Amino acid sequence: MQQFFVNSPLILNQTFSLDAEQAHQCINVLRYQSGQEVICVDPIQNRARCRLEVQSIKVFATPIEHLKQNSEMEIKITLIQALIRKERWEFLLQKATELGVHRVVPLILRRNVVKWDKGESQHKRVRYQKIMQEASEQSKRSHVPELLDVITLNEIKSYRSDNNLVCYEDEKARFIKEVLNPKESITLVCGPEGGFDPSEIVELESMGFKSVHLGTRILRAETASLYVLSAVDFMFEEHQR
Repeated sequence: MQQFFVNSPLILNQTFSLDAEQAHQCINVLRYQSGQEVICVDPIQNRARCRLEVQSIKVFATPIEHLKQNSEMEIKITLIQALIRKERWEFLLQKATELGVHRVVPLILRRNVVKWDKGESQHKRVRYQKIMQEASEQSKRSHVPELLDVITLNEIKSYRSDNNLVCYEDEKARFIKEVLNPKESITLVCGPEGGFDPSEIVELESMGFKSVHLGTRILRAETASLYVLSAVDFMFEEHQR
C-alpha cells in the first residue's frame, strides 16, 4: 500500500487534502480512484490507513484506522559520510534510508574527489531530502532521515553518540561487532573515494572514535557505509529477538 508523509494531524474521520505533488502521483502515476486506500504518516509519526476521494486535480484523504506498526529502530544512527560523486551519493542516501539511518551528515576531507559548491548547496539539499523522503515512503518508515549541512573534520565532535566508529581500510585488528553495543546510539564516519588521510584517523581517534575494519576486501565508499548499516541492523534485529 502506498505511503505518504503529510502535514495534517491524523484524526479519525477528519478529511484533509494531499499536497499537489502527492495528488499528481495518485491521479496520474498510480491511477487511483475514489475509495482506494493509502497509509499516511503525520509530523509526530502517527500512522493511519486513509480512504481517498479524487476530485479533478485534488485528492482528499480520510483516516479510517490508526496503525500501531512502527518500523523504526530504537537506536539512533548518525552517518557522517565524506562527499562522493553525485550518482553514488544519491544511491547511498536512498539505501541508507531504507536501512534505518536517523540522520546523514556530509563531510569534507582532504582526499575528497567531490568539491562542495555552497552556491548550489540549498538546491542540492532539497533534491537529496526528497530522495530520502521517497525512500522512507517506499520502506514504510515513520521517520524521514534528516540531511544536515556539510561539516569539516573539526566539527565532528558535535555529532558524537554513545558508540563512535570510523571505518578505516588500514585497521586490521578490530572488527565492528567487537566494539558495537546495539542498545546505544551510534555515529559512523565513512571516508571518500580517495580514502582517509592517516592524520585524519589520528584526529578522529583523539576525539574518541574507534577505527574498525570491514573485512579483507576494499569496498567502495558507498558500499562501506551500507555494509556497516546492514551489520548494525542485523545486530539490532538479533538483539531484539
